Amino acid sequence: MPRRIALLLLAFCPACTWWTAKREVLVTSEPPGARVFVDGTDTGRTTPTVLTIGGSFGHDHTIGLERQGFRPATRRVYQHTRGYTSKWIEGSSDVTLPPLPLFWTFGDMFVPFAVQSALLPGELYIVLEADDSPLLGFDLLAQKATAGAGKP
Repeated sequence: MPRRIALLLLAFCPACTWWTAKREVLVTSEPPGARVFVDGTDTGRTTPTVLTIGGSFGHDHTIGLERQGFRPATRRVYQHTRGYTSKWIEGSSDVTLPPLPLFWTFGDMFVPFAVQSALLPGELYIVLEADDSPLLGFDLLAQKATAGAGKP
């Protein structure tokens, strides 16, 4: 009999987990119409677009934009996943009392486990610089570093 109860609990345990995921990333650019790449692979889309690339246990992605007459740009989106478990001990008020779920919500009673995930940031706005515009900031530093690396 205890074996049957254990098997029954194992069979229904996945139903007690709440899964939520924000899988979409909105990608826009100035000027619009740039080709969108995800991890170096052309998606066949142009900006503005919504990409569905996340998941509950996904990974980070590199979003790249290219448009003729403009320098390519890349940005990173990060997969953030966290788990949640309702704790029986939260309702305990004394060592002699058994832990009771006094502070649980309705959702904690029926879905005591949760996995939440999202791609961050959920919206990318990228300004593409023209090929003939001067380099600034980190782009200028990267150019100086590569030019200096070639010197003996």
